[in-house]
Amino acid sequence: MPQNCSEIIRKTLSTCIQCNKKVNADLVERGGKVYMLKKCPEHENPAVIVSNHAWYYLGLTDYYFSVMPKNMKQKRYYIYLSNKCNLSCPVCLLEPNQGNIPDIPLDQFKKVIAKNKNARFYLYGAEPTLRTDLRDWIKLLKKSRNMVNIHTNGIKLADYDYLKSLKDCGLDYVSIQFDGFDDSVYRQLRGRDLIDIKLKALNNLRKLNIATGLNVTIAKDVNENQINKIMDYAVKNRFIKDVSFATLSFLGNANKNFSPDTILMPDELIDIVEKEMQGSISRKNIFLFQKLYYAFLSVLNVRRCYNFQHLALVRQENEKFSTFDSVFKLDRFEKELDRYKKLVKKNKGIASLYFLLKFSLNFISENFVSRFKCLPFDMLFPGRLLNARIPSNLLLISFGTVCDYYKYDSKVSEYCGQGFCLEKDSKVELTDSISDYSLFYKKGLCE
Repeated sequence: MPQNCSEIIRKTLSTCIQCNKKVNADLVERGGKVYMLKKCPEHENPAVIVSNHAWYYLGLTDYYFSVMPKNMKQKRYYIYLSNKCNLSCPVCLLEPNQGNIPDIPLDQFKKVIAKNKNARFYLYGAEPTLRTDLRDWIKLLKKSRNMVNIHTNGIKLADYDYLKSLKDCGLDYVSIQFDGFDDSVYRQLRGRDLIDIKLKALNNLRKLNIATGLNVTIAKDVNENQINKIMDYAVKNRFIKDVSFATLSFLGNANKNFSPDTILMPDELIDIVEKEMQGSISRKNIFLFQKLYYAFLSVLNVRRCYNFQHLALVRQENEKFSTFDSVFKLDRFEKELDRYKKLVKKNKGIASLYFLLKFSLNFISENFVSRFKCLPFDMLFPGRLLNARIPSNLLLISFGTVCDYYKYDSKVSEYCGQGFCLEKDSKVELTDSISDYSLFYKKGLCE
């Protein structure tokens, strides 16, 4: 890292990569890049490149911290069902199958779930499908009119009858681990050949028309060349609703099996996707969509993590796609987004009315039919506002990372938008979010 860095962008807290203690850190810009410089009194820490594009980072973080709500109405919760797994992935941050960690009993959650209706619950863990009572969890959550989303490696979903039984219980959404179409990738990241099983599971999800997300871990020099193939598959198969690209994080098994040289920040991941997609997805597309996304979150009083950035793609009839910002002409709408940022600091109510009016006028200005098909109008129904279903011609893409000792930024973590079900003093509680680094490092809760 060059010395004599330019003006500090902001100050935060991070973690020392040697002693794992919280330390002061500065975000600085130098030579068009953004670095995090940590100040451990006992150990020297290498500079972490947060972004290779200072204009992007400065513009987006300024907008993010300006409009994100301090308080929010939480409607999304993660429940860690089990520490057991039928894989031993070299990249797993949860360190499954270690120690005698009992599964959380369903009875403890009944009262809490009954009081929280119209929310979205993510059933995850090492592998939630190993729970013999998974169907009972789904039924209980659906009884309270919640959406149910499981995070799984997909092995058990290769059994059509098993998957159908989950759907019959009310399962709404499946987020399946999918790192590419080459078994050499799975051997490196998951420890065994898996592609045949993965494709069988996806085929079952398609047959049963279950809304599906692909969770893709990208490791440097391992599976970057799978990105285009994954995107092509997702665009052509409309049961796929989202693709979440996440970088390798140095927690759990990954910290033991991979070198820090393979670290990727979300910003670098965007560069890789842009290159692999040959410019059909660009950083400018993501920048514009993120500003719109942040504005909508602000109006709805919802937080989402800065370390996960998004883009929506609009599927075309020829199995191609357009980016959401091009369909809605967000380059021309950007001035309205910037105006919202100024207004929200003065009066949130007036700012929200202004934004909704301007977006409505933009919406009806041209290409009304194609735009109409892009918006999740079921959010207007009771209980759907914060957990609307994704329209069939829309595909959501995200680029993110889980906090680890290298990347942790307390200022970003303060705006964590994920709620969790936790046991405390023999009682089960729903949290608004988890931002304390000791919790998500020890429990592996931040995903």
